[in-house]
Amino acid sequence: MKLGPLCTVGFLAGIACRSAQSQAVLTQEVRLPTKFGMVSNAVELRDGRVVFTDTKSKLFLRGDFKTGKVDTLGTRVDSLKPNASSQYRFPGWVAHLAGDTVALVDFSAVRTTLWSEAGRPLGVLPIKEVAGQTPVLLYDTVGAGYKVDYQAILGGGEPGQTVRPDSIPVLRIRLPGGPADTIARLTAPEYGDAVFGEEVQQAAKVFAPADFFGVLPDGTAWVARARENRVEWRSPDGKWVRGKPHAFTKLPVTEADKERVLAQVREQGKQFGMPQELKIQYPFAESKPPFDFAVGHPSGEVWLQRPRKDERSPLVYDIFDRKGTWSREIAFPQNASLSGFGANGAVYASVKNEDGSRTVARLRLR
Repeated sequence: MKLGPLCTVGFLAGIACRSAQSQAVLTQEVRLPTKFGMVSNAVELRDGRVVFTDTKSKLFLRGDFKTGKVDTLGTRVDSLKPNASSQYRFPGWVAHLAGDTVALVDFSAVRTTLWSEAGRPLGVLPIKEVAGQTPVLLYDTVGAGYKVDYQAILGGGEPGQTVRPDSIPVLRIRLPGGPADTIARLTAPEYGDAVFGEEVQQAAKVFAPADFFGVLPDGTAWVARARENRVEWRSPDGKWVRGKPHAFTKLPVTEADKERVLAQVREQGKQFGMPQELKIQYPFAESKPPFDFAVGHPSGEVWLQRPRKDERSPLVYDIFDRKGTWSREIAFPQNASLSGFGANGAVYASVKNEDGSRTVARLRLR
C-alpha cells in the first residue's frame, strides 16, 4: 500500500541455505498484451478483471485477461474541477474497500476517489487530515484507512533543531472523516550525511533496515521488522502476536549498488532541473537488510521481498504466516515483481518487457 513520497518508504540480504523442497516457483499463466510505462499495484475485481494505474502516463486502468482489452477509467486532467470524482491528476495506488467499491489514491491531488467495479465514479472519500497533507494508501473493508506519520520525523521541532524520534506512529483513521488513533510504531530510520553540491544535510541511509506496515481486509494489521527479520500481527481487538526472527545472510552493499542508486537519483532529478554535474553523496548502510519490500496476502500471510546480488536475477519472497512463522519461499519469473493477489491462488505481477515497458501478468504456483 504507497504514495509519492510515502511510496518511497524504503524501496535487501540473502537467506540461509534451505532445502529445495521449501521453494515454490510461480509461472506466468496469462498477461495483458498492452504495454505500460510503470505499473502500480493490481487489484482483482470479482469478475476476474484487474484495476491498476500506469504511474508514468498517469492513467487509471482496468484490464481483462480473457479478452486482452484494457479500458481507461475516468479522465486525467491538469486542473481538477471541484468535486469531480471522475477526474484525477496523478493516480498512484488502488485499494478494494467493502462490497464492489474500489478506492483510487491520487498522489497529486492528495485525495481518494471511490469507484464501482463497473468503472463508475461514486464520489470523493472524506478523510480527516492527520499527520500532514499526504494521501492515505492502506484501507480495510470495515471502515478505516491507515497511514504512517512521517511528519513525526520530518518536522515539528523547534527552529534549528533536528527531530529524531526512535519510532514512527502508524495511524488508523476512521472513515468517513472520523478521528485517528495510533495502533503501531515502526522503528525510525538510520541517518547519515548527504551532500548536494556545497550543502550537507541529514538523510536516511540507503539500504538501511526499514520496517513495513500493512492491513488485511478484516482490520488485522501486521508489521515486518527489518532489523530482526520477523513479523508481528495485531488483531482488530488490539492483541499482538510476535513472530520469531528468521535467520538470513547479510549481503554487503557494493560500489555497483551505490553507483546504481546515484544514477537513479540523477535521472529522477532531471525532471526538477537538477544539474547533472552536481556533486551528490548519499549515506549508505554497510550491508543490506533481510527484505526491501513487504506485501500482505488477504489470506493472512506476509510476503517479504529479498534483496538481490544482481538486479537481473529473479526476485524471491519469504512467506510468513499469521503466527509470524516463516513457512516457505517463492521465486518469481525473471523481470517480474509482486503487484497483487487474487482468488484461487492467483498472483499478479508487474512484468518488464524487452523494450523496457511494463505489463501486468497473472501467475500461478507450479
